[in-house]
Amino acid sequence: MIKVGNKLIGHKLISGSTAELSVNQVYFDQTLRKVTYLELNKKEVSNDKDAVPDHNAGEMLHSIEASGGQFTPDNYPVTDDNRKAHEVNGSIIVSYDSLSWEHDSLSLQDVEKEVQSTVLADQCSFASINKAEVLTGEGKELGKVKEVVINQEGIVEGLELSEGLFSDLLKSDQPYLEMNESVQYQHGKVIVPENYYDSLTK
Repeated sequence: MIKVGNKLIGHKLISGSTAELSVNQVYFDQTLRKVTYLELNKKEVSNDKDAVPDHNAGEMLHSIEASGGQFTPDNYPVTDDNRKAHEVNGSIIVSYDSLSWEHDSLSLQDVEKEVQSTVLADQCSFASINKAEVLTGEGKELGKVKEVVINQEGIVEGLELSEGLFSDLLKSDQPYLEMNESVQYQHGKVIVPENYYDSLTK
């Protein structure tokens, strides 16, 4: 059981790249049945060994000057905090199917499997699903989506809801709505059949 908001968002991936990759957004198909794509933050930092003197290295400079030495990239008084850090930041979109789980960590060994962002046009983001209303077919509000629960294959297993009528019916502080074919995601709302509600009140 993997909670998308708690576990996936912000999760750092294992990759064969020198870049640091972390999950920024998770996307689902329109029916909210499966994770389809991940938007990853990509950050790459490299140290530039340009000779930029450390502001605390005056004594070393004077010592080298006094000895008649010459400054080279090897002996110039540069410390890590003064090296020029070049950050290459951006984001990439990858298919969830191109990832694999290694214990509790996601792995992406081939960054070249990036896809175009146009694939997201008909997908649903976790950001749009989070706090979506959960209603019966008759319009009765049961609560709002608080978390999406998936398995490692990306299949949506259920939704955790915030407090509301659903919470009161189940007498639970953390009501859980199991996903099945009768639960639909339409126009930004989660719709359950009326008899689903009735079965809870019996």
